[in-house]
Amino acid sequence: MATIDHRLLLLLLFLPFLFVFSILYLTTPSSTTVDNKLLSGGISSINQPTQLTTSSPTTTPKYVRTKRPNCKTSNVSDFRPFFDREPPQLNLPRRISSSERDGLRTRLRSLRLALVACAKDVEKEFDQFRKYVEPIVDLFHPTSRILILESDSKDNTLAKLRQWPRAQVYTYGNLSATIPRRTERIAYCRNKLLDEARKLKPDYMLVVDADIFAANVSSFLSNFEYDTNDWSVMTANLLKNYYDIWALRTLSDSILNFDIWHRIWALQLAHGYCYDSLSKNILEIHQKTYPPDRNILEVRSAFDGAGLYKMSATEGCNYSGYFHTCEHVPFHICMREKNQAKIFINPKFTNKWL
Repeated sequence: MATIDHRLLLLLLFLPFLFVFSILYLTTPSSTTVDNKLLSGGISSINQPTQLTTSSPTTTPKYVRTKRPNCKTSNVSDFRPFFDREPPQLNLPRRISSSERDGLRTRLRSLRLALVACAKDVEKEFDQFRKYVEPIVDLFHPTSRILILESDSKDNTLAKLRQWPRAQVYTYGNLSATIPRRTERIAYCRNKLLDEARKLKPDYMLVVDADIFAANVSSFLSNFEYDTNDWSVMTANLLKNYYDIWALRTLSDSILNFDIWHRIWALQLAHGYCYDSLSKNILEIHQKTYPPDRNILEVRSAFDGAGLYKMSATEGCNYSGYFHTCEHVPFHICMREKNQAKIFINPKFTNKWL
């Protein structure tokens, strides 16, 4: 029997490690450029592919919080949030006339809405959530629907949902047993609701987080102050701070068009930076208050607890939480590529924690 050369065997054993370190080396700039450009979002070479980029704002990969001995403190020179860095946008949706605004509620009564939400352990928030949801649904045609999918709750969420006669409730029990990764589990739930919404053939779909959504009618109607021919998606603005940076991808390549947690992890691992300083200089600088009186902003992806979608703009697209990816990002990128969807943050569409 032929013998394997020991040098060849060592090379075969070493290849996987060589591959991993090559990826980190090629996708991470030299340490001399990190503080000035990478931390502030100015280098795109480290970006993960947009299609593979991550879920709800409260979900972070566990490894990014690892404390390393003798880690380095990062520094940045630009502390402006993304909405102050983005250049002026000229082709924003047109505002409707005063006469159109007067007839808005009448027009909405002829349109159908599907409101969808994934729910887990939201017993405490349920009553407030319901208080905000129903008046918005009542703006639309009486055949509009509320669809809620529950899974993995440890409290009485399911019992509370079943006491809500207007809600069509689905439950998947202990879904984490079969889909352990949270981003993939959330994507699964959102896709199930998306499928159910499509069966109803509504004009609009309002996707909300059940523990955050607290938009009043006036705030919600601000989405329709803009000509609906000029936008496909309007996403919310969380009061006090714009929280959901994970779902955000700016229109500009050089500002925040990357996965925030993937970047923090790569800089920790490849350059030995401290998690706390990376979080402060990459994440928290963008989580400042987005003033409601500011203009709307076009983005590639955003959410911040709620998104109003033209149903036609979602055709052929689904959520994905693959590779610790925020499920909203692949969904939005698909909509932009397949359906030329225009996605905006509407600062007046204000939201808050319940």
